[in-house]
Amino acid sequence: MTGTLGELIVAALTFLLIHIIPSSVLRVRLVSKIGEKGYIVGFSFLSLVIIIWLVTAYRDAPVGDMLWNAGNTGRYLGILLMLIASILFVGGITSPNPTAIGAGKLIERESAYEGFNAITRHPLMWSFALWSITHVVNNGNVSAVIFFGTFGVLALAGTALIDAKKARQLEESWAGYKARTSNIPFAAILQDRATLSIKPLWWRILLGIVLYAVLFHFHNFVFGVSPAPY
Repeated sequence: MTGTLGELIVAALTFLLIHIIPSSVLRVRLVSKIGEKGYIVGFSFLSLVIIIWLVTAYRDAPVGDMLWNAGNTGRYLGILLMLIASILFVGGITSPNPTAIGAGKLIERESAYEGFNAITRHPLMWSFALWSITHVVNNGNVSAVIFFGTFGVLALAGTALIDAKKARQLEESWAGYKARTSNIPFAAILQDRATLSIKPLWWRILLGIVLYAVLFHFHNFVFGVSPAPY
């Protein structure tokens, strides 16, 4: 089964299933037996092993049938989506966010309602989703759709799973946070439930643009494929 699309599918499904555990009752049982730190260490190690397996399975799998060829249209779309993804990624890793692991207490701070958190409760997850969409569109073969699509499915499902887990953990505090924020980007702002402030955004946007420029410039060197339209 090694080096087949079957192995890639199994690895992808395993990767998805293992990430459902943190939002299930099984997590509670595991934490009660091995403790919070033990669970985080064990889960992180297991996730790393499985993602290495997934990447290896994708590398060794046959390309499979070509389902579509987006051509320059896909590349131009990818340029836009990856720019947004890079900005969201930087915003996600630099902004105080109550949805992060062990960061529930941040919900008491006003900064948890500002900047990228006003745009979406899950900037990091949405950055992964846009990255996935970009690569699915521009790599229309079966193996690429399975590989890159797996990350997109996990990212989008993860937003709902994280919300459900935080609702159980934080109860009334989460209800108040949810009322002033949104999962879908800009939804809370358009509904006048959140206010967009430039002050906590500008340097993160600038850093995101720099990250995008670096990724675009070195993509061909690192991955052997140029993202530029031809």
